Amino acid sequence: MNTNTGASTTPAVAAGLRRAWGWWWQLSWPALRLQWGRQLAALLTIALGLALAGAVHWINASALAQFESAARQSSAQADTELSPAPGTAALSDRYFGELAAREDIAALAPRLDASIRLQGRDGAWQRVRLIGLDLVQLGAFHPQWFPRLAGADLGRALREPALLVSDAAWARLGFDTPPASLRVDLPDEPAPLPVAGRVPDRQQPLVIVDIAWAQQLLHRPGQIDAILLRMAPGRAVPADWPAGVQAQAPQDQARQQADEARRLTRAYRLNLGVLSLMALFVGAFMVFAVHSLSVAQRLPQLALLGVLGMSARQRLALLVSEALALGLAGAVLGLGLAVALAELGLHALGGDLGSGLTGLSGGRPELQLSAASIAGLLALGPLVSLGAAALPLARLRGLPVAQVLKGLGSGGDAGRWWWMGPVLLAAAWPLTWLRPVFGLPLGTYAAMVALLLGALGTVPFVLRAITGLLRGWAARRALPMLAVERARDQAGEAGRLIAGVLVALALAVAMLVMVASFRNSLDQWLTDMLPADLYLRQTARDSAQQGQPMPPGLAASAAALPGVERVAAQRSRAIGIRVRGMTGGTTLLARPLDHRLPLQGEAVALPDGLQPVYINEAMRDELRLAPGDRFMLRLDGRQLPVGVKAIWRDYSRQSGAVLMERRDWERLSGDAAITELALWLKTGADPVAVQQTLREVSGAPESLEIASAGELRRFSLEIFDRSFAITYWLQAVGLGLGLFGVAASLSAQLLARRREFGLLLHLGLTRAMLRRLVLAETLLQALAGALLGLLVGLAISAVLVFRLNPQSFHWSMDWSIPGWRVAALLAASLIATGATAAWASARALRAGRGEALRAVREDW
Repeated sequence: MNTNTGASTTPAVAAGLRRAWGWWWQLSWPALRLQWGRQLAALLTIALGLALAGAVHWINASALAQFESAARQSSAQADTELSPAPGTAALSDRYFGELAAREDIAALAPRLDASIRLQGRDGAWQRVRLIGLDLVQLGAFHPQWFPRLAGADLGRALREPALLVSDAAWARLGFDTPPASLRVDLPDEPAPLPVAGRVPDRQQPLVIVDIAWAQQLLHRPGQIDAILLRMAPGRAVPADWPAGVQAQAPQDQARQQADEARRLTRAYRLNLGVLSLMALFVGAFMVFAVHSLSVAQRLPQLALLGVLGMSARQRLALLVSEALALGLAGAVLGLGLAVALAELGLHALGGDLGSGLTGLSGGRPELQLSAASIAGLLALGPLVSLGAAALPLARLRGLPVAQVLKGLGSGGDAGRWWWMGPVLLAAAWPLTWLRPVFGLPLGTYAAMVALLLGALGTVPFVLRAITGLLRGWAARRALPMLAVERARDQAGEAGRLIAGVLVALALAVAMLVMVASFRNSLDQWLTDMLPADLYLRQTARDSAQQGQPMPPGLAASAAALPGVERVAAQRSRAIGIRVRGMTGGTTLLARPLDHRLPLQGEAVALPDGLQPVYINEAMRDELRLAPGDRFMLRLDGRQLPVGVKAIWRDYSRQSGAVLMERRDWERLSGDAAITELALWLKTGADPVAVQQTLREVSGAPESLEIASAGELRRFSLEIFDRSFAITYWLQAVGLGLGLFGVAASLSAQLLARRREFGLLLHLGLTRAMLRRLVLAETLLQALAGALLGLLVGLAISAVLVFRLNPQSFHWSMDWSIPGWRVAALLAASLIATGATAAWASARALRAGRGEALRAVREDW
């Protein structure tokens, strides 16, 4: 028995590693150093793509982590929390008194929630959360919020409506040193309220007020939004509660809030992540071009190494190590850039990237870096580089050494896979109809990738069709004939040459059409949903972020104003629903339905006696409802059967909503409160004067938000344009990377054609004629790529408009093509490709006539 096997293996492995390092240092490093410009560009491409993807991922992860932390911090130290069931406005002080008299409850505390505005240091109004609590029980139920008092005792906040302000709120308001009082926008009128202390919470912008004062300030006497209970020792939390009351453990509520935030933002985060990967995807084709050029330049060297005894596996391992080294270097650089970008994004935009989706635009989240995400980012760089190098390296299998040394090329089997392009294009359509997996439209993304890869595989067919049309015209002209015939003969190489430009152009066309379709649909939707001239609502919000009811009589006063033709009132509130035995909550909008709604599909007739309602697309998709279906509205313990008359397009929310005629709502519920008003003005009336008069008659001028339909439309479209501005930057970056790929691929082809050019020079062509020849060939290939890029881009835009957006955001839209912008994009890509080809050919054909002729004699 040989006991020295392990000992003998170690020196052998060490010797193998030394030999591999020697090969890498002597063979790879000199070659890479000569190509340092292209290698550096490929490295930066990988780094920038990974930096953008990593930064977006970590910003989203940090936002969710902050939300979960804030939800946990908000949860009270209680056994259970009672709150109004969906459809119930609030709990009452009387019910609180009944609970206080029960022997099985050891302690209880009420809570009131609202959203108010505070005036910051710069005079601007900032929205924060207001929480009304029993300050006597603050330390028992919310010790995490026990304040640091500002020169006063807690009794001050009991004696007067004094504020306890969180650290995050101070940061939002812009105060370094807390002032003695803050100006608060109350339902009656703005008023200064004293500051009693500072709440140690850096995550949530909130203020705490004693609940008795909160009820008085918010005009909600006797109302409670939640009751915290701590059971007596040995007593369990009851399972049954009165109608209109629901119970949940605070910890479960925190988890539910975090899960809801994750669910609502999943589509946004996923699509933003995919958008951030666009530059990396397009850049992969540029890396592919760099690897192709490197292999093409070194074919004679690799063939000579084969003659000298290096096996094909060893040569392949050498090139694979180069690709891995490039990817790893790009990943390390990308990791550093990603961390810097994430820190910058969190500092400048907050955890929601300015979207407002997570509600975390207050305190700045701390950057959350996990070992798994760092490892994934570091692994992605080598994977991208190795994937981009796969095809050039695959062509080295069975390298004909003697043929390469004679300058006859390396052969290839590109024609073997001619069928892949059409198959991938055909597979895209059924992929779009796959159902989302855990809410993620993975099939739709796979369809878009299949379209892009299928387009690359279809380039030879399109190029042969174009050259077939030109053969008759070019047959009597020398240079055109050479260009057409070579482009036709080498059609299989065209996909590799223009891969980057084709992919970048297709994605640019797709984004251009999708954004235009979305914007036009939003513009039309705003026109349909804002038929009046002026709109107003209260600045104060309740715990569900709905507007507080307006003072009684304001609608009648507004209708009597000079210049006002008519007024329409709307009631917005949270309401409970019951669908197929399942209960939940949604938003109710009760408004006059005397104007055209932006319906999705046709309205259906409902049986007599069944109350008709309209639901938005989000509610249709989440609850699997369709026109004609029935469900229940739950209101203060009562259930009201309703029928879905139609689906309406709703771009203002991603969650469900029900729309009902306001007269029917008042009749069925007895709720005549108004949360929004719409005013139609008489011809010639001055909107500014009407707004001023409205504020005067309201009695609380600064508590009203008033805007014209034009202002709301302009503001909405400005937000839309800012949100999609990044797509134009990504289009430009992608096209630039694609053009670099054209230059690198074309340089590789020209290098392999030195002997061909030498022969043409020997036959009498000049270098200027050769440059025109290369330009003509490249433009033919670019034309094929542009046509395919246009068609595939339109197909991808249709997938985005008709499948991805409805699946991700529950928003449908009308497909519209901005013809002149698409045409300008096509023309720009063709001109840029031609200019790149002219530059690359001029650079590659700088060699003198004698050197070119010597290249011909190398075969003899």
